Amino acid sequence: MKRINLVLTAAFLLLLAPFTLAGSSDSSTALEKARISFRQGVHLYNEGSFEAALAEFRKAYQLSPNYRLLYNIALTYFDIHDYVSSIKNLKQYVQEGGTDLTPERRRQVSELTQKLEERIASIEIDCNIDGADIRVDDMYVGVSPLSYPVLVNAGPRRIMAVKPGYSVAARVVTVGGKEKAKVDLEIAPLAKDSVADRGRGTAATLTGAKAAPPKSPARVALITTGVVAGGCAIATTVFGFLALDAKTNFNNELLKIPNTKDNIDSARSKMKTYARLTDAFGAATLVSGGVALYLLLSDSTPKAKTEKKTSVALYPALGGLSLQGAW
Repeated sequence: MKRINLVLTAAFLLLLAPFTLAGSSDSSTALEKARISFRQGVHLYNEGSFEAALAEFRKAYQLSPNYRLLYNIALTYFDIHDYVSSIKNLKQYVQEGGTDLTPERRRQVSELTQKLEERIASIEIDCNIDGADIRVDDMYVGVSPLSYPVLVNAGPRRIMAVKPGYSVAARVVTVGGKEKAKVDLEIAPLAKDSVADRGRGTAATLTGAKAAPPKSPARVALITTGVVAGGCAIATTVFGFLALDAKTNFNNELLKIPNTKDNIDSARSKMKTYARLTDAFGAATLVSGGVALYLLLSDSTPKAKTEKKTSVALYPALGGLSLQGAW
């Protein structure tokens, strides 16, 4: 960590050294923005926020392409375990630095390169169809046929071939450092959907698939009311039990000596509430059940025998509602 921080500081001082750019105000502004991004990158790097530091270093390089920044970018990629990106920036650093690199710096680059090569594998990727996008870990790396092996970080890698109108081929391979692997991907044209009654605008259906006949509105209403009636019946039962339990608790409160008016009123209120809910759900059960019965008989009656009218009526009765009908 000390060696890396010293390298960052040295590069930072060199970046602050005067440059002969184009002499324009735009160039000076870009250089000042690059210095600000670099300062922030150094600060974030020393805090251990490597991803954020990398973003600042790359921004500084875009604003002022100084080859010295590439070494810091390579080191930061190394710290986030992206060894392929690290070695790519390191090679670019050597290429752009040229004769400006000191023997000591070349020795450091050589040592780092050896470490990176031990953590990198190469994969030769073949696809049976030309023109397919080849992706590694969802990142685009080229179009088939690839004439070069793809460098990847050691570990499990997801290889894909994608082409419009074709199936997607995907494989997961695990490679070690310095390993050379080969992956074959096969994609096939997608089957086209068969279109029935195209001229009449009917929807396309899959070949061999049997379209389900649409349900009639009466059938849908029957199912809906049946579900509602069942739910209301369950609720009636539940609140009925709760009402009985509340009534028992109310009677017990009346027998308690001593007791308070608040406790008795609370027990009475709870008993009345559950009783009202029981009555309400009971009435809803009768109504929804009557409608469901009506729809069932209407739906099951043959069309040739539907001359006789069907009628259902609800009348108030002692303790609830009375259902009467004629079919």
